[in-house]
Amino acid sequence: MLYTKRAILCGLLMPVVCTAANFDEDEFEDQSIPVGGYLITPIVKFQQRFDTNVISAKTGEIDSWVTIFQSAVKVTREFGEFGKHNFELDWVFTHGAYHASGEDSYNDHDVSGKLNYEINQRHRLMFQGGYIDSHEERGSRFSIGRGGDLIEPDTFEQIFGAVQYTFGSETSDARLEIEAGYLDNDYRTVLGTNVNSGDIEDNTATRDRKTTEFGGTFYYKVGDATDLTLEAWQTDVNYDYTRNPLEELSSAENRILVGAIWEATAFTKGFAKIGYKDKDFDLDGRDSFNGFEWEAEVEWEPKTYSRFTFSTSRATHETNGEGYFDLETGEVEKAHLINNTQYSVQWQHEWRDRVRTKFIYATSNDIYTGDEGQVREDNNKGINATLYYDMNYWLSFSLEYINNDRESTRDHLLYDRELITLGVRMALK
Repeated sequence: MLYTKRAILCGLLMPVVCTAANFDEDEFEDQSIPVGGYLITPIVKFQQRFDTNVISAKTGEIDSWVTIFQSAVKVTREFGEFGKHNFELDWVFTHGAYHASGEDSYNDHDVSGKLNYEINQRHRLMFQGGYIDSHEERGSRFSIGRGGDLIEPDTFEQIFGAVQYTFGSETSDARLEIEAGYLDNDYRTVLGTNVNSGDIEDNTATRDRKTTEFGGTFYYKVGDATDLTLEAWQTDVNYDYTRNPLEELSSAENRILVGAIWEATAFTKGFAKIGYKDKDFDLDGRDSFNGFEWEAEVEWEPKTYSRFTFSTSRATHETNGEGYFDLETGEVEKAHLINNTQYSVQWQHEWRDRVRTKFIYATSNDIYTGDEGQVREDNNKGINATLYYDMNYWLSFSLEYINNDRESTRDHLLYDRELITLGVRMALK
């Protein structure tokens, strides 16, 4: 996975079972419209949803019907001898309208592009970049536990880019991938009054940060369908503004991981890697963080129509509060990072040619760590059950149920949330 996508996923820290669009795009083979040598694929999705706890609150819950409209266009083109090179441009627009909570309505945009350029059989380049204009639901991320204090969701912009160079072919005994990436995360200004000084200040300025990463992965083939891997990464996280110099969160990270990718049989494939991270903060006197990280996913397909996927990961993320970022905080202890561990199991089953289901159970543990050790611990669990009906190649329906639950050592952060969604997906061809 390219650096930029990892950075975006980790930066947003979405709920353990995501509440985004419920169609898995990998399951569809859409027909494209040829125009002047390009292939254009337009997609439209509608969702009607009932949300029992819009702001993810312990008390004062808000329930609402939500109508979500999403339009997407993908433009692709292959060029060069035998289609060696390919280009892809994606644009996604999402509008969400909350009928009982209009302040939570939103408009999101996501524009991204990717270019694969094969210099020759042993040398390849990939370029990726994009722009995201999105939002965070009230009660999530920086407003966790106090979504009711906001008059509207927080909004942010992200600009990202990356380049990847690959030396060696897929059939070589050894190959090397080198990547460099950049992510600029910028929250829109929200003004507030400092309770201590009375000054008007930007409540979101301290969240803005820039992340750069450089590293690579070495693959060594030890069997017809097994590669050993060695990864090394260096990441710099730089916050644009710090209100208090003693609360500087900028840091430099170094990671090294070893692992394997395999396809043992026609029924089983996956990857696993484990490594060590050192996170060294720029602030003098703050201890570095050192710890193990891992990521693994195993896919078992006992039948061609039934597939199980088991996954787990452990990684550190930037903190989303707990003593930082909030002008009115009274916390004595402050957490400057989150140590996250996740486990999930997924079952996908095709009951008939047009009917299939997906079931996910996932758990997530967040340990907020500060100068004095553990400050807070959250335990999240979620269930996602979805029924799909593919009427034909261009029209699909879905019925989805999601339950998210959080327990925390901070009593006011406990919550339970259910979502029921009826979705329609249309490929306009």
